Amino acid sequence: MRRTETGTGGSGTQAAASDADVGSTVLASVVMQGRVASVGKDRVVVRDAESGDTFNLFVTNTTRISANGRRVSPQQLTEGTPIQAAFNYIADGDTYATQIQAYPSRRR
Repeated sequence: MRRTETGTGGSGTQAAASDADVGSTVLASVVMQGRVASVGKDRVVVRDAESGDTFNLFVTNTTRISANGRRVSPQQLTEGTPIQAAFNYIADGDTYATQIQAYPSRRR
C-alpha cells in the first residue's frame, strides 16, 4: 500500500522583505540595572550600573513604571533612583522601555 501525504493551508500572503517596517523591528530585549540620570516628558535616561553608559529610554502609554509596588509616572522618578529597566532595542537605534521598577535607595 502506498501512502501519499498532501497538505493544505497557507491562506496568508507572503510579504517581501522590502514591505516590512524595518524601523520598528526589535533587535533585542534587554534588562538592566542602573540609576535614573534624568527624566523628560516621554523618556527616562538611565545610567547602566555595569558600564556607566547612558540609555535614553522612550516611555509610551504601555510602559509599566512602578515604585514601592505602585504605578507611578516617569516624572515621579528622581535623579539617582536605583532601577531595573526592561526595554526593546529597535533597528532604527531607538530604545523603548517596557517596564521600569524603582527601588528605594539604601541608607548608609
